[in-house]
Amino acid sequence: MSGGPLPVRGTLGFEQLVPAALAHRRGLAEVYVADTAVVGSAEYLAAVQVPRAHSLWFDRLVAYHDPFSAVEAVRQALLVVGQRHLGVPADAPASLQRMTFAVEDLSAFRDSEREPFEGIVRLRPGAASTERGYYREVSFDATLTVRGALAVTVRGSGITFPRDAYDEFRELQQDTRAALAPTATPAVRRLPPELVGRRDPRNVVLARTTAQELVLVVDRSHPSFFDHQYDHVPGPLLLEAFRQAAVLSATAAGLLDSPVAAVLDLAAQFTDFAELDVPIICTTAAVGDAELDEITVEVALHQYGKRIALAHVELAHYPATRERQENTGS
Repeated sequence: MSGGPLPVRGTLGFEQLVPAALAHRRGLAEVYVADTAVVGSAEYLAAVQVPRAHSLWFDRLVAYHDPFSAVEAVRQALLVVGQRHLGVPADAPASLQRMTFAVEDLSAFRDSEREPFEGIVRLRPGAASTERGYYREVSFDATLTVRGALAVTVRGSGITFPRDAYDEFRELQQDTRAALAPTATPAVRRLPPELVGRRDPRNVVLARTTAQELVLVVDRSHPSFFDHQYDHVPGPLLLEAFRQAAVLSATAAGLLDSPVAAVLDLAAQFTDFAELDVPIICTTAAVGDAELDEITVEVALHQYGKRIALAHVELAHYPATRERQENTGS
């Protein structure tokens, strides 16, 4: 894309954002959906744009937009389309259970350093099933195109609750878990940002305990992960933990030359809500072939002594990173 701004792409506009409440966000800078449209009987489009100077997504060490910002844009598109076009109540809580994310063209994320990262989400919701009126299980299939090129594919499923049912369920769950909470929380030391490919310490979501366990940092003052208050650890924070743990593990195993790496593929399962005030332990197992750039890390999150989430993360060097290292002989 070159020249001046193009405010309209076909029938979709990029001139203003949707109301923040539709994207379940509080801060206007945290809203990425500009417009939506219906395509046929079972497809929807959303125009999305990520701010260039975003405190989380611009915190990177390579001239590529963060592929995880595309995942967040798709997540918001699902919420907006659900309310605008599918009759999902505005206050209906949603819980992601399974998700796969694949970068189809890494070059689509190159940063021109002149324009924001924007594109078109094409969303195909699956059929919804209802369990005794208590929740609705829904699936989705989404793609993001950037300048006409297919950039990512995101697929997944989750459940939406009626607000009253969700509040009742979570109150009972938290009351049951209260007796299981540890009496003392171990002291932690947040990892240096350079170990996980970040510059800003605020965006580091992992720490070591005095026993050298890897644990999640749940910083409720973070302006993006906690744009508003939650009664559990939000999904985007868990995804970032998967990414940072995978990078840390692959670098330590010698599979990555540096923690400046791209996530090419991620498959995750979430089996329970992660509570805010109880330590979440992170374990990893890295496998792969550094010469072939085949690097996969299994990351598991544990709370109350049981696994609550599992992901397989495929990593790769950014082309510019590898070229720069080869040219400098490092």
